[in-house]
Amino acid sequence: MLKRWKRASFTLEAACVMPLVLLAVMGVIYLCFFVHNRSWLTSAAYEAALSGSMEGIREDGKVYETAQMCSENLGRTGFFGTESVSVQTNVGKSVQVTYDLDTIPGFGGFSWHLQTRGEAKIIRPVSWIRKIKAAASLVKG
Repeated sequence: MLKRWKRASFTLEAACVMPLVLLAVMGVIYLCFFVHNRSWLTSAAYEAALSGSMEGIREDGKVYETAQMCSENLGRTGFFGTESVSVQTNVGKSVQVTYDLDTIPGFGGFSWHLQTRGEAKIIRPVSWIRKIKAAASLVKG
């Protein structure tokens, strides 16, 4: 008779604990997808900004178009657990690419809004190196 009560208590304990275990596992999986999407979009924003800034050194370079095209191509990658991805590109002395993303509602309608930004200055590498060398020669001489 005592063995029967022990089996029943184990079943009852498992039934009480299992929802908590499943909630924790699903929460960790949901968090992993969020971190993956954030890191992917951050690197995509920096890559698109860098592509646009490298186009800025050409005389007929189309900085905005290059950065926008690159950011749209990188933003088309399928992100699991997202509803919408939008991109905004600003060009001035630097190229800024901003991604906005909304996650699907999980756990009782809870959803995250993710915004990442990448920025790269438009520099002329040849003139920059010449300025550094001139400054170095002034310091030495």
